[in-house]
Amino acid sequence: NEDGTKIEYRVWNPFRSKLAAAILGGVDNIWIVPGARVLYLGAASGTTVSHVSDLVGPTGVVYAIEFSHRSGRDLVNMAKKRTNVIPIIEDARHPAKYRMLVGMVDVIFSDVAQPDQ
Repeated sequence: NEDGTKIEYRVWNPFRSKLAAAILGGVDNIWIVPGARVLYLGAASGTTVSHVSDLVGPTGVVYAIEFSHRSGRDLVNMAKKRTNVIPIIEDARHPAKYRMLVGMVDVIFSDVAQPDQ
């Protein structure tokens, strides 16, 4: 950029992200804004979470819940580079197990694969 700041452009595939598909489909307000505190259920390896991290910026926080240890490993590695992401490897169906790690949130986004979650 002219002021010396670095700009990064990344692809956000609407065929692999429900949130990207919703935005592309015309959803007016996703309530994920700079400074927001987001509880993201079903974070998987963290691709969409990384985009949410960009949206909330350094003053926001994303609590990323993922049950799979394999995906969770990738999520934890991604969170090492994004200090506003807090990865939590736990079952989204049992919020009592992770409620002490999650503060009050502005937005809850559910991106889970199982219909009973």
